[in-house]
Amino acid sequence: MNKKDFEVTLQKLLSDAKKRNFDESVDVIFTFKNMNLKNKEHRFEFFVTIPNPFIKKLKTLIFVKDKQLLESAKGIVDKIIPEDKIKSLSKKDIKKLAQDYDLLLAEGQAMLSVGKYLGQTLSPRGKMPQIVPANPQAIKAFIDSAYAKVKLSNKKNKSSVAVQTRIGKRSLDASQIADNTMVVYNALVDKLPAGIHNIRRVLFKTTMSAPIKVEGDAKWVIIENNGE
Repeated sequence: MNKKDFEVTLQKLLSDAKKRNFDESVDVIFTFKNMNLKNKEHRFEFFVTIPNPFIKKLKTLIFVKDKQLLESAKGIVDKIIPEDKIKSLSKKDIKKLAQDYDLLLAEGQAMLSVGKYLGQTLSPRGKMPQIVPANPQAIKAFIDSAYAKVKLSNKKNKSSVAVQTRIGKRSLDASQIADNTMVVYNALVDKLPAGIHNIRRVLFKTTMSAPIKVEGDAKWVIIENNGE
């Protein structure tokens, strides 16, 4: 696929979309064909590092068992929950944490309690914590890298025929968002059972706009197929 296909569509989207008084997100939507999501091999969940990060602030939370880390993680994450407090969290508390925090982390020793007491609430929301070492510098590096990562997953809904993820902001230009999209597209193709043959459409939308289809997407699929 040519980056130009994405860029032309994004230029149209950004020029036609009504100006808002906030920096709208730009999402990419991939729709699929010939996928059977009852088959584990057709389901995926992974992160992609993009070249043009757009997130300004991530609210972070960590579940910790190591006593030294309880102190040393202060100032690195926004909230620390000791392992011995996990089981006392109510379902309402857990839902609020999932809603209020962008990035949930867990020191390895705390993850068993997280899974036991919080998993049923966090997992369906796609908010299960990512495991990090009990090292404040490593945790800071992990958080810094998260600003350049986007997640793709079709695990939540087994009947889903599309995946949507944030790929940029209107404050980026069309070329930067197109670069992000190319990286994500290529990573997705590598994960699909039949690669490019499983992608039906690619669309973009801003927070408030209707989706707009990438023009010529059928043509570039044919070009890619002929080149095999």
